[in-house]
Order: sequence, then C-alpha cells, then structure tokens
Amino acid sequence: MRHRDHTGRESGKSGSFATSRRQFLKLGAAGLLAVAVPWPVAASPATTYRVGVGRSTDGYAAALRAISACADWSPGLVAGRTVLIKPNLVAAGTAESGVATDPQVVRAVVDLALAAGAVAVKIVEGYPGGNNFSACGYDFLQDYGGSGRVSLVDLNSQPSQLATVAGGLAYRQITMPDLVMAPDTCLISVAKLKTHAEALATLATKNVFGLPPVAPYKPPTENGRFAMHYRGLHQATVDINLARPIDFAVVDGIWGMEGYGPFSGNPVRMNTVVAGINSVAVDRVCLEAMQIDQPLAQHLTYAARLGLGPADIDSVQIRGDTLAPRAFSLPVFPPQVEYPRLDRPIFYPAGDQQTTASFTVSRPCVYRVDVVRTSETSQQVDQVRLLRNWTGTQAGSVVVSWDGRDNQGELVAPGVYTVRVEADAGQPARNAFATAWVEVVAQPVVRRIFLPMINR
Repeated sequence: MRHRDHTGRESGKSGSFATSRRQFLKLGAAGLLAVAVPWPVAASPATTYRVGVGRSTDGYAAALRAISACADWSPGLVAGRTVLIKPNLVAAGTAESGVATDPQVVRAVVDLALAAGAVAVKIVEGYPGGNNFSACGYDFLQDYGGSGRVSLVDLNSQPSQLATVAGGLAYRQITMPDLVMAPDTCLISVAKLKTHAEALATLATKNVFGLPPVAPYKPPTENGRFAMHYRGLHQATVDINLARPIDFAVVDGIWGMEGYGPFSGNPVRMNTVVAGINSVAVDRVCLEAMQIDQPLAQHLTYAARLGLGPADIDSVQIRGDTLAPRAFSLPVFPPQVEYPRLDRPIFYPAGDQQTTASFTVSRPCVYRVDVVRTSETSQQVDQVRLLRNWTGTQAGSVVVSWDGRDNQGELVAPGVYTVRVEADAGQPARNAFATAWVEVVAQPVVRRIFLPMINR
C-alpha cells in the first residue's frame, strides 16, 4: 500500500488545537490510522532515519502530528498484540513541572494503539516505594474508554526473569518483568524532554532504565536502581535496550526540564513532541532541540557503535513541524569515562601474563581503578585488587595493568572478573563508573588485541 503523509499541518505551519477522542476517530478516514508501512527490524549504517516533530500547546495534538510526520507508525506492529507504553513518571508531579510525561501525549498513543487493533494497552512504570500514576494525573487512563483493554501496571508488582543481554557492555543478564519480555508485545517509550544529572539527558533510550524491577538493583542505603549506576550508567542503559529493544519512541516536550534533572530542574515550555521508530534517532533530534552537543550523551554513542541507531544528527531526516531549538541549562554532570579496553581480555597470570586496561576521561578529575567480582543475580561486589587509588589526571588516556594477583599478592582463581573505573570531578551527582570483563584462565592463551564490540 502506498503511504499517505498526513501530518495535520496547513501550509507547513504548526497550530494549536485540542483534539477530542471523537475527532481522533475521524482522523482514521483522513489517513493517519491507515498507514501501512513495513516496520524495519534493524537499520543499516547507511539508513536515513526519519523523525517526526509535532508542535502545539496541546500534548494530544502535538503527539498525533509528530507520529504522523515520522511516516513510520505502522498499525501492523500493534494489531493483535499487547502494547506496553512506558512513560517517565520518576517523580510525583504534573507534566507542567517538567518531571513527568504528559498524560495527554500518552492518551494519543493509546488511541492509536486501540484503533490499530491492539488486544490490550498497558501503561507500565516501576518506581521505588510505589508508582506515581495518581500523582502524575494518570488515573483516567485506567480502563480508558471502558473496553477493559487499557490498564495501569506497576512493574514492581510483576513476576520477573533473567533476560539475556547479547553483546552487553555491563551485564550479560538483566532481571526484567515477564510482561516486558513476553512475546507478542510492543514496547513504546513515551519519555520526557529533560536533563539528567548523571546521564546529561533522559529521553526515549534512557527511559527504559525504569523497566527492571527495583529490588534486584537497589543498594541497601539507596532508593533506586543505583547498583546499575555502579556498573556504568551509560553501559547499563544500552544493555537494557539490548535485552528489550524499543519498538517505537515518543518524547513529550510540551513542558521540558532543564538544570538539575530529572527531579529538581526547572520547567521549560517547548510545545514540542518528537516521535519515530528508532529511539536513538529520536533522542538525537531531542538533543538538537535542547542545544546539547551530541557526543555528550554517552549512552547514545555506545548505542550507535552497536548499530542501534545513528551516530549523529546528520543521518536523521526531521519531518513535520519546524523544530524550535532552545539552549537548555545543564547540570554539573560527571566526567565521561570511556568503556575500558583490554589488550588481554583472557589471560594466564600463572604464566606471568598480565592484562592492560586503557580508558579515557573527558576532563580533569581524580580516578581509581580496581578489580572486583560481581554477580548478575546479586548486588554483591567484592574487591579483589585495588590497582590504583585516587589519582589526579588531565583529560585524555589512562593505562593500568593487572598481573592477576589479589590485594594479598596471591594469584586469583580462574574465573571472570570486572575491571571497574570510578571518576570524580567534584560534581554534586554520583561519580562516573565504567566497567569491562576480564577472564583469568588456568592454561596459556595466545596474546591478541581485544576490540570490544562497541568499537568494531
């Protein structure tokens, strides 16, 4: 079927209009609900990614405009399936505060999914201490339309499983809700346009950090999934996307947040919604709207290296309403620490072999490096060897070696260990972390240069 590009625009100008459910259903005859575009499974490096922009003071209308404009919304993706919509409800607050996804943007996605024949639509979120659905104005979406197909689901109440992370950067397995990993589900990330004190920006790709249950990743003295932060926040974010890819992405920027997000920043009126099939591409357009340099979002750099989306904004075709960028004020965020590279990811210390880890830091800081034992089923982290205690460095490359011995000078047992880097530049947010696996073996191995997957 030939696609009809119906954006709801008049002479290329954005407008401000409120759309009722009855008006929405009329849009079906106009073409928005009749789109039948093949849904790409994976994009090649040469792909031009299409991202739609919708501008309006009304979140519902802007969302429909953005989704239509991207030209990649496919009813075939959701027909006969359960649609999981993941908003950003990380704190109790209104959409106007900049902290939470506008429920009217979510309502637009719900209406599209129902009209396309979804068997169920579940709006999912999991926050420590209970969900924020009521506080964020989502109660009206419980059994929306009275069909019994729409519900609000606290993911922390759901059974979970260990999901494999093929090519993971910090995890080989991540605990995920059964519902999220179930077949015949479609995951739509409906995120918020806002800054983040550690990730710099939390948009569609970072939004799925709220999918894993809290309990397995909550340190005893903290109220959140901070065990994942200590493996490397940017690496763990990509790993969640590898374990459960996002099928469609929407970012609510009717009200955004700048400054010390994601909780305490200042609201910014942007009247913008961004949407597309590829979350990395959507996020790159959002960074453009926020006037944030693309390389500063390190998790998007990692995702692009793994083939999950574009490496820069030049590969993205922005469609629909004209983007209206505004420079967001940024938090003081941690230095970037690049994923460590090991010249021997597998080595034989009993034969006097050693492994060398090299990594880069983005600005002057103090850092330390140790070797630890970690688990995919426990938060337990046991230090094996402190390779370098807090040391000052300028921006650039750092090299540290390990001879396979512990803090007592004894050779460690064969097994898999983690090289962990921590960097502190005096920022108010948590320190930056980056990790890499190394395996100690009991037999000699041939020396080879290790190039991690993200650099291939």
